[in-house]
Amino acid sequence: MTPFIFLVESSLPISARIVLATTALSTSSISTALVGWSGAPYVVDLQKLSPADNGNIEGIEMTTLTLTLQRLVTRVYDADFLVDTKRPFAKWELAQSVQLPSSKEDALMAMKGGAPGEEETIAETFNSAGKIVGRWIVRWENDGAGTCRGTGKVVRYFNVHEELL
Repeated sequence: MTPFIFLVESSLPISARIVLATTALSTSSISTALVGWSGAPYVVDLQKLSPADNGNIEGIEMTTLTLTLQRLVTRVYDADFLVDTKRPFAKWELAQSVQLPSSKEDALMAMKGGAPGEEETIAETFNSAGKIVGRWIVRWENDGAGTCRGTGKVVRYFNVHEELL
């Protein structure tokens, strides 16, 4: 529409035409950005990772799409790191921090934690070519506490439809 504002004969001065063109372009850009932000966490495919193939831990593989409809596959190697989120248009997120129970409370869960200072990859995001584009890493501290951080372009938020569960 913007080129037509300049091509069609009109009594509008050039400054008014520039304002109209800028308004049209910015409205289009903002709406596209909002669609991309709200649709990015939508999961189109969900697969369970077999505990036999995943170190006896139940994991999940989720496929999302970019704004240009490129597939991003995120493998969450430990589903306990997926927590409910407060972000609109998403159901789960990768945990920012985790606190495992003590070995007295739950010995199996306590074994998931690493030694203090050790880092472990919790999730990886792959592009459509199968290359890793991001990782979610936990750094273990004392008493089963862990702080997570992302590297690269990891998908952190997921909107999973109930039919996929």
